[in-house]
Amino acid sequence: MKDIIRSRSTRVVLALLAAILTGTANAQSAAWNVNPGLTDRWTLQLGAFRPNLETTAHLNSATGRIGTTVDFEDTLGFSDTKTVPQFLGSVRLGERWKIEGEYFQLNRSSSRTLNRTINWGDRTFTLGTTVNSEFDSKVYRLSAGYSFIKDNTKELGVVLGFHVTDFDTSIGTPGIAAQGGSGLAPLPTIGAYGSYALSPRWLLSARADYFSLNYNDYDGRLLNFNAGVDYRITRHFGLGVGYRYVDYEVTATKPNFNGGLEYRFKGPVLYMVASF
Repeated sequence: MKDIIRSRSTRVVLALLAAILTGTANAQSAAWNVNPGLTDRWTLQLGAFRPNLETTAHLNSATGRIGTTVDFEDTLGFSDTKTVPQFLGSVRLGERWKIEGEYFQLNRSSSRTLNRTINWGDRTFTLGTTVNSEFDSKVYRLSAGYSFIKDNTKELGVVLGFHVTDFDTSIGTPGIAAQGGSGLAPLPTIGAYGSYALSPRWLLSARADYFSLNYNDYDGRLLNFNAGVDYRITRHFGLGVGYRYVDYEVTATKPNFNGGLEYRFKGPVLYMVASF
């Protein structure tokens, strides 16, 4: 008899919990019937980006000698993965225009005994030399987009912007000042973006940017692609997961950096999103 009572009590409790959860979900669903990512004016996103990294660079000497192309991960011992915070914000200007800005920073350093001789700037580091090296970068992106398709379930548009990389790299030996270069490389970009609401809670989104430029002291190209899916826990707050790929190449003949840089990173992003 006690087992029967327990069984019936358990079923009653489970039924009540199911009713409460269903009622709560229905109440929340009734609170909005369009995904906020397609309608809210302000959107903020904070993410953790964990890319796989590929970095090569060369630094020419003041006399015109072409520097050795150095693989920072294989030759200098840099870690090829790192988790970095990523910040993104956007604002809608009316129904179809929006402005978006993004920032993240990636700093790495290493100490390793060389397995080859490299020419870096005005210095030569021979096989067996222990070198200390650094590569710091900050990435800024600012863009303006126009949605030529926009309704309560989907959005598709084109975007113009600037992708700016502020980098500082150096190689040296212990006790001796390192030699390096730094630069601020702005690349204008053109691209497309799109979003599709699977429901008021689920949103798929993607964006691609590309540009190639040869201007004065700079020659560079950029390919940027990211996609994600987020879920709204509440009307104004959600969680998401995505993927990002960036392929960046620039050469410069500037006093502070005469050389070339190739920078690729790709990997998953976990993020929180808020909008209002």
